[in-house]
Amino acid sequence: MSYSFPSSFTTFDPSKAFSGGYGNFSSAGKLSSGSSGMDPLSLGLGLGSSILGGIFGNQQAKTAASIAQAQINAQNQAMLEGREQTKAALGSSMWGPLFQAGTGADLSFAREKEAQKWMQGPFAERQLGLGSEQSKRERLARISPESKEAAQFENRLAIQREIAARRAQTDAMFGPVRGGYA
Repeated sequence: MSYSFPSSFTTFDPSKAFSGGYGNFSSAGKLSSGSSGMDPLSLGLGLGSSILGGIFGNQQAKTAASIAQAQINAQNQAMLEGREQTKAALGSSMWGPLFQAGTGADLSFAREKEAQKWMQGPFAERQLGLGSEQSKRERLARISPESKEAAQFENRLAIQREIAARRAQTDAMFGPVRGGYA
């Protein structure tokens, strides 16, 4: 079966299309009363554009409203958190001193008492041993030749400082002495 186009399509002439040879397309949308109106294509496109604009405009309005609502919710949440912090600070300022004087002091005393028991009980021997080791090291350090030499050096420096201070005082009162001290 063969199919062919109608003769009007086979003899298409572009010069007729623009000069009105195939009909006047501008008169297609005119009303029968003779007044100028919209052609159906323009009317459809206009209505479609209005509907789409309304839909997308409504969507933009919904987005703006949800953003505004999110901002309001965030402000409310910040306000509630501020209230809770204020309540916590007030409670701390009210109950803190009471706790430190009452229950807190009792807890602290109990901890210190328990630590003292441990220091007197299982760790007492170890503490004594550490104390005797420390005193032994201190005694050995005091009698070592290096510490004796350092002590003598410090004594000499102290004597020289004392002599210099007295000489400066004498020189200030009577003037420098020519013979000097040796």
